[in-house]
Amino acid sequence: MEIDRRHFVNLTAAGGMGLLLPGTSSTVRAATKGSAQFLDHFAGEGAKVLDPLPLITGVGFNGGLRYDDTRASYPDGVSVCIQPSCRVEDAGKSGDPGVLALFHIAVLNLPVSAGPGEALRQLMRFAVETEKLDPEKVVFVSTEVFEPHFSSDPLLQKGRFVKRDFQEARAAGDGSGFFSPDGHPDTDGFNSVSIHYPIEDGSEGPLAYPLSGFLEIGEISLADAASGPAGTVGGGFGLERLALASGRQAPDYAESRARLLDLAKQEAAATGSALPEGLKAFAD
Repeated sequence: MEIDRRHFVNLTAAGGMGLLLPGTSSTVRAATKGSAQFLDHFAGEGAKVLDPLPLITGVGFNGGLRYDDTRASYPDGVSVCIQPSCRVEDAGKSGDPGVLALFHIAVLNLPVSAGPGEALRQLMRFAVETEKLDPEKVVFVSTEVFEPHFSSDPLLQKGRFVKRDFQEARAAGDGSGFFSPDGHPDTDGFNSVSIHYPIEDGSEGPLAYPLSGFLEIGEISLADAASGPAGTVGGGFGLERLALASGRQAPDYAESRARLLDLAKQEAAATGSALPEGLKAFAD
């Protein structure tokens, strides 16, 4: 479903990031501003703004909660969305940097005809030109599939590339080379690259995956017509993590947990559905 950009920002603010009313926390305001900035950038270039998928999925994977932005089908052309998501596996990681109970993916989708590396190029230009990230601090983690993209793009070459063994990345399925979460209902997996940015000093030395002192801020598909999800290539940034990398505020785990519970209850009440099992991991 395509919706008006202004309506979408209001919807996202009310549902996933908190009502923009007097007393709304500055972290929520900063995150909502980030979503508007992302949508303005790509909608200004002609992208359709899509309604986010429901947080409650009605399937067993990830405890019935939306894992990421992957869709069963995509509209024609270029589209963008801010997708509220949650990963039950993160329920016990409240002390880890950048981990939230509810987070938002700022996603760009392109048709396969745009080329398997076009989403990567567009998203990296946004990160550097609009979000003002330092391209020399960026680290890419992927397999040999990423090598031709890295070697042919001067902007990417300003960063560093950590190469993983393809079979290792495929077995892990964690998005740093290959995205294939076990049991995901909407994808059998595809080649990918993860994007990382330093959050600690002393990150200039030799690198090995998993990276220490870096925050993973995004994952981009490197799929082609044979392996891409529903004929689409794309990817996105974790909106709150991108805010942290850019020096802005972002909600903490406790705030995101409260908003997760609120959003799930709102959806359940609106649809008459039961609260998903995965929500229990985030309960008191």
